[in-house]
Amino acid sequence: MNPVVLRREAVVSGGINAAISAAIFLVLFGSDRPADLDAFASDFLPQSFMVGLAAAIVPVLIVRQRLDSPERTGTILRRAILFAAASLVAGGGAFVLCRTSGPGSLDPVTALAIKMAFGATLGAIVTVAALRRLRTMPEIVS
Repeated sequence: MNPVVLRREAVVSGGINAAISAAIFLVLFGSDRPADLDAFASDFLPQSFMVGLAAAIVPVLIVRQRLDSPERTGTILRRAILFAAASLVAGGGAFVLCRTSGPGSLDPVTALAIKMAFGATLGAIVTVAALRRLRTMPEIVS
């Protein structure tokens, strides 16, 4: 796959996943009080699964259409579920890291930045990995 396409889709996916992670963080934890570390840690598991799932479905379906790829939607969806399950490894690592740091809370700005960075990074990595597995016909230039 064209490296320009991979970079562009990784940046877009990272940005979207950072924004969604921020929105969900603000709903769950707010911005006016410290985030409880146990709840913050536990949120990494559903966050990683959903980021992995979205990052493996949406960009792949969009690029598949542009490439006129023969890849079937069912194959893409099954693969996306596997990417989401694999993303739980990153979420589990973040969960363990937070839980072993002891009881307490995080400043809301710091906690929000961590959640956004985690969502953006994981989204970009999964998007690139998923796009590399997309069967393609011709290479696209832009």
